[in-house]
Amino acid sequence: MGFLIAILIAMLIAAGIYRWRVLRLEELPAWASPALFALKLFFGFALWAVYTFYYKDRSTSDIYKFYDDAHYIHAAFGENKTAFLGLMTGIEDSSLSAYTSQMKNWERNFTDRMPFNENRFMIRLNAVVMLVSGENMHIHTVFFCLLSFIGCTLLLKVFQQFLPDGKKKWALLTMLFPSFLFWTSGGLKESVMILALGLLLYGFLSIREKKVVAVLIFLAGALLLFVIKYFLLLCLLPAIVAYYIASGQTDIKFSAIKYGAVLALSVAAVAIMSPLAPKLDFVFLIAMKQKHAIAEAMYMKAGSYSYVPPLEQSIWSILSHLPTGLCNAMLKPYLWQSRNPMMLLSALENVVLVVLLVVAIIYHSKKRKLNFNLLFFVLACTLPYLCMIGIMTPVLGNLVRYKVVVIPLLIFVAVYVINVQRFPFLSKKG
Repeated sequence: MGFLIAILIAMLIAAGIYRWRVLRLEELPAWASPALFALKLFFGFALWAVYTFYYKDRSTSDIYKFYDDAHYIHAAFGENKTAFLGLMTGIEDSSLSAYTSQMKNWERNFTDRMPFNENRFMIRLNAVVMLVSGENMHIHTVFFCLLSFIGCTLLLKVFQQFLPDGKKKWALLTMLFPSFLFWTSGGLKESVMILALGLLLYGFLSIREKKVVAVLIFLAGALLLFVIKYFLLLCLLPAIVAYYIASGQTDIKFSAIKYGAVLALSVAAVAIMSPLAPKLDFVFLIAMKQKHAIAEAMYMKAGSYSYVPPLEQSIWSILSHLPTGLCNAMLKPYLWQSRNPMMLLSALENVVLVVLLVVAIIYHSKKRKLNFNLLFFVLACTLPYLCMIGIMTPVLGNLVRYKVVVIPLLIFVAVYVINVQRFPFLSKKG
């Protein structure tokens, strides 16, 4: 019955998406948007099935660990309103321990050094949904798929903004990688990250046209990204600053100089701030995250463990390993590391993505002048994040999941640059 209710709600949402013109995409039929939502629902329920019937340990199951802890906040709503408000707002009270002591993911490693506890945000978000869902897990799946769908739509609108007429429909290709659909279509942080990323980029790149509304959308995305994955926001900020500085300039030389200077200054700022402010000591956090990830992988005897070079707590150690991190994120898992169908699919996707980028460079558009400020912006949003997760993540399953958030940006680069009419088998004869 719970599943049927969720499907009914999903159908009503799909009907609303079909009728709401603001969610329609250029050069695509009206049914394309609800079809994308339906596709995300399919993968969302597939994610639920995998973590329900294959990975049966709920204490370590990624979609259940936030959901199960949210149950105790939901219980507090009916038992102790004061405790409920304290759990939702973070106001400490002695009555909270009766509920937090039963949670398994309320606390995190080195929480006192973190700017924000993203686990608690996800637990609270699930608790809010429970007020409507009555702890129907399938309604949570529909809710998170809707959040991710909105983020995907905003990203598609951003991509279409920079594609020429006749090529805007290609933007949809950025959303169709199976790993992206799978990991961003359920009760995981990645679903909310896609919404935050869509809000942030759509708002920022629409400021000139939409002004105050765009600023509010941008701030909403930045705030949401801060509470769900501040680390990605940190990687995006230099790109945002550089894009603003290079605004109006599209040539490659000017853009390269500006982005290089901003990234260098950002690294210097991190090096200076880290020892001065414990909450902003990102060098410490990166090194400790890697150390904990390696220790946890060893303890759990992770089957997809892959060696990463240990980091020291210094900015130079991190910088020296960035090329390795980028290679790990872009190329792993290798085909020979695939131990199950999902890992094999991810390895094949890596090959497809690399080939797509190489082909785009070889057959790039020569007649149309490329906006290199835009290209460097997208790459500056993507590559630092890939470098960092590549050196912090020794478990290939986690690496695949963390990477999917920026896959649409990488595919957009290929779609934007490529000129299919230059392909030998598509070129006109005569």
